[in-house]
Amino acid sequence: MPDSYKIVASVGEDDLRHLQKKDVKDVDVIEVRLDLFSRNYIQKEMKKKIKALGLPVLFTYRRAEDSSVRSYVKLFPEDVEGIIKDFNDNANYLDIELNREDTIFRNYETLNYRIIYSYHSFKKSILANEMNQFIAKSKPVKKKNPIYKFAITPENIEETADFLNDIKLLSKTQTMIGICMGELGIISRVFGDKFNSSFTYMTLGEPKAPGQISVDTFKKLRADLFKSPHSAKDSKED
Repeated sequence: MPDSYKIVASVGEDDLRHLQKKDVKDVDVIEVRLDLFSRNYIQKEMKKKIKALGLPVLFTYRRAEDSSVRSYVKLFPEDVEGIIKDFNDNANYLDIELNREDTIFRNYETLNYRIIYSYHSFKKSILANEMNQFIAKSKPVKKKNPIYKFAITPENIEETADFLNDIKLLSKTQTMIGICMGELGIISRVFGDKFNSSFTYMTLGEPKAPGQISVDTFKKLRADLFKSPHSAKDSKED
């Protein structure tokens, strides 16, 4: 099992503007979906707000065709260089898409961030050998070992089970995150650690992906299963 099951809260501009420290007490990492922010907010307000929350940050940029939610505006590398420089630390993370040749984050492999290499499919699942092919093609990074995230859309419960078992298998040699999107994916979001998935993605506002649930719902489902009043963080040893 992973040493910990990190709770990542995905936020856009409307969410981040209103977040206070008390709102993220059960969160381990804030995922800043840069595509859901305006240039003005990124360059003038974002740094102060993230610092005030006091949590590690994961910067993610999804192009319109790779997202289920509408973006604010198309961004370019120069739009995010300042904020990326501000948080260039190995306690923080960058999301780099495995199935794209380009990224908005310039020279990311030389930075101090820990890298999450990600793959998303809103139409189908993926097999273990295909995941291994993507992993083999990923660019080596000099810092901590990268994390590999695969988020897929299963057609049925059998595909969900096969995918999660493949994540568990691959976790023997890599740090993995496995997410099943849509209604069939609830088990992967709430109990992914049972399949050696290291992170789970929640929302503090509107869902940022199909099937994404709130941190409060996650806590309740975990507590109901384990018959414990403990918080989500308290159940990480499971």
